[in-house]
Amino acid sequence: MSPSSETDAHALPRARAERTRVLREFVTHPGTWMLPMLVVLVLALTVPAVYLGGTIDPPGNVHNLPVGLVVEQQSVTDPNGSAAEALAAAIADHVDTGAIALRRLDAGEEARQIGNGSLYGAVRIPADFDAQIAALRSGAPGAPVHPVVHLDTNPATGAMVTSLISGQLAPVLAGVGTEFGHRLLASAPPETTAAAASALAAPFSVATAPLDPLPSHTGMGTSAFYYAVVLVLLGLVGASAIQPLIDASSGFLPTEIGPIVRRRPYLHLSRLQSLVSKWLIMVAAAPIAAALAQLVAGPGLGMPIDRPWLLWLFGTSTVAAVGIGALTVFACFGALGPLINMFFFVALAMPSSAGTVPLEAVPGFYRAIAHFEPMRPVVRGLRSILYFGSTPGSGLSSAWWTVAGLAGAAILIGLVAVRAFDRVAASARHPELNPARISPVPKHRAGRRVAA
Repeated sequence: MSPSSETDAHALPRARAERTRVLREFVTHPGTWMLPMLVVLVLALTVPAVYLGGTIDPPGNVHNLPVGLVVEQQSVTDPNGSAAEALAAAIADHVDTGAIALRRLDAGEEARQIGNGSLYGAVRIPADFDAQIAALRSGAPGAPVHPVVHLDTNPATGAMVTSLISGQLAPVLAGVGTEFGHRLLASAPPETTAAAASALAAPFSVATAPLDPLPSHTGMGTSAFYYAVVLVLLGLVGASAIQPLIDASSGFLPTEIGPIVRRRPYLHLSRLQSLVSKWLIMVAAAPIAAALAQLVAGPGLGMPIDRPWLLWLFGTSTVAAVGIGALTVFACFGALGPLINMFFFVALAMPSSAGTVPLEAVPGFYRAIAHFEPMRPVVRGLRSILYFGSTPGSGLSSAWWTVAGLAGAAILIGLVAVRAFDRVAASARHPELNPARISPVPKHRAGRRVAA
């Protein structure tokens, strides 16, 4: 064996051993694993805290649910006094004023407020209540007929609202009914029959039903929320895709698809030029993305859409605004951008959106951040378009202003931040290292380059 062959035979094992040593030192050095591990552990603590913290105990967080109390104009006048008014007064006295914000309304105002989403439900005492109570008192011949008190719900305000209202008002109505029955029995004439006395002891029944039912294929009032999630994700995920793709096109980052790695020549773009180009692409993609999403939801899945053009315009604005906001976060925070976007647009936004749990049933922290979190106005605007016919007072106008404000604030912050970055030489985006700015190489990364 020649000396050169012997040298080559020993060189290969030494090279492999050296690569193994460098890899081991790299993986085990705290500078490699400590920060990623810390990020994962912080996420494990904060994500369930912020996401579940707003939705895990709605009944325990109920505060000021807007509920109406309606006494319809009675068809007869009872000389003993209006039983309907007495019942309404008893309900108002027994309701939990911390959990329920009771509004005394007439039937027309109830229908209007339920129709624009400002009322979650109502206790409605019908026009024949006094007449039927009078018939029970008089012991009229025939089987006694119990009057019905209606618990009108508003499924368009969210699937959980009905159960929250029923959970608060059903015990109140049951207790008031028992007390009301005792008073009726006490004032009943001596000749009252046993059947009439039994009817007076339980003087009314309660019927729970939507005042204005939603059509099918609305997810029992959740389709607006899930469509809002779709639009927000289109903006967020779209921005997350645009960010590296444009950086790769300009040569700032390599393009890596599976085993293929390509590096384009670097195009000298300032941070401002790069960010504006990403914004423009996001704005150009938004109307097409909103149209495709609407095509899938409407004709594809059967979701009822009465105002398709208005929904498309609102969807386009939402996708563009969220995308611009997410791209601004990337430009301002770099590698931390995905985490910040995830918290702002998803983890904190969903519990504060009132999409599944009303704001009146989440902790105060989420009610506070709902004023600036983006998903809340998107849900409100979509409910107005999909459920409330875009009626005045249903929240569409404020949703437009909030979405526009989000986009405007993101543009302003982005312009100010990246212009400031561009003025600092140390913040240049040129991928080639400036020797004057090279930091000392950590020991675990200073292994010798070994030929393959």
